[in-house]
Amino acid sequence: MQLKQNYYLFLILVTLMSSVSIFATDTYLPALPDMALHFNCTQTEIQLSFTVFLLGLAGSQLIVGALSDRFGRKKIVISGFVLFTLSSILCANAHTLSQFIIFRLLQAIGGGVGSVTSRALVVDRYNRQESVKIFSTIFPIVGSSAAIAPFIGGYLTTFFGWRSNFFMIAIFGLIILFCVFLCLKNKVPSASTKHPPTSKKQGYSDVLGNLEFLGYALIIAAGFCVFRSYSVETPFVFSRQGYAPEKMGQFYIALAVAYIVGNLFAKKLINKWTVEYVLRVGFSFFIVGGLCMVSSLLIFDNNPYGLIVPMAVITFGNGLLFPVASAAAMTSVRSEHYGIASGLLGAIQCVLAAFCSNWVGELCQGRAVSLSLFIGTLILVGFLSYLLLIVYKPKSDVSLTEDI
Repeated sequence: MQLKQNYYLFLILVTLMSSVSIFATDTYLPALPDMALHFNCTQTEIQLSFTVFLLGLAGSQLIVGALSDRFGRKKIVISGFVLFTLSSILCANAHTLSQFIIFRLLQAIGGGVGSVTSRALVVDRYNRQESVKIFSTIFPIVGSSAAIAPFIGGYLTTFFGWRSNFFMIAIFGLIILFCVFLCLKNKVPSASTKHPPTSKKQGYSDVLGNLEFLGYALIIAAGFCVFRSYSVETPFVFSRQGYAPEKMGQFYIALAVAYIVGNLFAKKLINKWTVEYVLRVGFSFFIVGGLCMVSSLLIFDNNPYGLIVPMAVITFGNGLLFPVASAAAMTSVRSEHYGIASGLLGAIQCVLAAFCSNWVGELCQGRAVSLSLFIGTLILVGFLSYLLLIVYKPKSDVSLTEDI
């Protein structure tokens, strides 16, 4: 009974930690047009706060992964979420765009702790197949926050103004801190007995030199870039089509449902089929959704559902890909490098998503057709990564899966 209780407490904690960066990025999405007016800036300038957050998230995860391997997960988590909570309050009190962007950077540095340590905590305790099941349990809840956050943010913006979004995010950070003190022990992960200890520099080199890890990381990054590009540009697309912030928030609910169903489907498939099979199924939906988006918007340019419905298909594919590729990437490296691998996994997707969130505003300017073409290009890049690094990977690339 105690083991079962501890299992559920662990699931709650890692789910909250995994959700924090999504809440920090997605809650204020419906407020972006209002914030551009408040700070008297352009669409591209206010979207810079999104780009800076993702870059800060990437830098944080690169460092946090190695630090948590060295000093233990709990100390790093507490330090990160104290910074996250304080900087969220500062964001709510920013008076200029420059101040806001600086505080968003600090918020990202603190929030990066959650994604890294949550993934590392799972693979600290479970093997590849079990990790897929755990991720498939966590990710539906995390995915639902992608809809809940802008839905809440739309109403907060309408009734209390854009600053209320960041006060709500600060409360979320305090809740996680309380759970960490209550549930998490500061156990320093032990190195694998099958491999001699390596320096952190060698650890980064080993992980980045693993083509299997890079392949899975780029698959995840492609899906993340698609979602983030859609998230940061659609508020301006929907605003151009005449929709208010609270209505915009409702448009993201279908995506969360699709992602949750995809996660649950992945959990069911992994009990019967291999990781490779589930990846093929996920990419099938990923590609079909992209083709439908481009073709539908060429016909229905001013209809929001020309974006929403195909994006739901893409997101269903992401729901299949993310838990499987995450577990496969993490368990393709040596156990003493789980923190480094988790940090690199997050950093790769955040850096690429940061550039995409900046480019999408410059290239699309609130135009639905341009957004669909941008997303289609990202899907193609992800599929090529899958073919070249996973399906037809060089035979000299030796996987460590058997050693873990």
